[in-house]
Amino acid sequence: MKDFIRKTLFVLGVLLALVFLYLIRGIFIYLVIAVLLAYLMYAPLRWLRRHRVARGLAVAIVFLGLLIVIAGLIALIMPVLYRETAQLAKEIPGALTTLENRLNSFLQQSFPESALQFGFKDTFVQMLDSARQNLPATLQQSFFFVSRTISGSVTFILGLVLIPLICYYFLVDAEKFKHSFKLLFPQTYNERIETTISQMNVMLGNYVRGQLTLSFIMAVLVTVGLTIFGVKYALLLGLIAGVAELIPMVGPILGFIPAALLALAISPVKLLWVVILYAGLHLLENNVLVPRIMGRNMDLHPMTVIIAMMIGAQLLGVLGVLIALPVTAAGKIALNILVFRREEFALATAHTSPADGEAQKPG
Repeated sequence: MKDFIRKTLFVLGVLLALVFLYLIRGIFIYLVIAVLLAYLMYAPLRWLRRHRVARGLAVAIVFLGLLIVIAGLIALIMPVLYRETAQLAKEIPGALTTLENRLNSFLQQSFPESALQFGFKDTFVQMLDSARQNLPATLQQSFFFVSRTISGSVTFILGLVLIPLICYYFLVDAEKFKHSFKLLFPQTYNERIETTISQMNVMLGNYVRGQLTLSFIMAVLVTVGLTIFGVKYALLLGLIAGVAELIPMVGPILGFIPAALLALAISPVKLLWVVILYAGLHLLENNVLVPRIMGRNMDLHPMTVIIAMMIGAQLLGVLGVLIALPVTAAGKIALNILVFRREEFALATAHTSPADGEAQKPG
């Protein structure tokens, strides 16, 4: 009975914590971004620490390196991306007309009795006209909204400024944070909490670094492949594919759709090559890249992933979709070790040396 009460109180505590996080979700977003950024930078930080670089200096070097990489990518990509985007905006009406004619011709040949007709161009023009007509009212509403939510605007600006600081202190004082967190629980829970944090660190670190690496590789491969096959706007489409790769399950499909439509607007042969390219990259990703890059499987059922993504989208929008998978996997690790399978994990950790755990944890 006591064990049941402890489990019930723990679950209630987790639920209350989730409710609290929901209430402060506006601030929680910045904290999540900072933590994910810290996990991204932990691998080079650990390498510097192994070469006896002081922690503060190592963190500064990693921050500077990340800024240089981001600035270099922006300087390299943005001019080409701007030209492709501007050119695509000019050619969209003609491309939509070509695409519309091809699809309608296919429908008439395949289903001569059907009255269904595509009207992409008319819909696009109506959307532009509606946006142009409603622009003054939208700007006015946005101004009043911002003026009524000064505190929200200040929070937003402070959040952008404080994200690097939160990330810095997370990297520098991770051990202190962990020690303070362990003080919230009885001392008998120390080993399980240590195991939970260690496994979460491994899983989250692998996921964040692996997912960004996978997105970058897919963006490059899509860009190169589309360039070889002579599809216009290869860099823009490659960037879309890379960003879409961050979304579990449906991301590759979302990245494929604009490339397929643009290829079909050029010719059916181009569409065939694009389908072959994306299918080949999908096979390469699932059979080679994901097993080698992502590391440990998060062991989540597809239905769990779908539900987690829907909840994340409802609570935090696009960011919620992106973080739903690692947050759910981390929650599963915590529940397994602390509640449901604690004896099993306690036995497993009894044979794990402190050096093994130290090699995996941030800070």
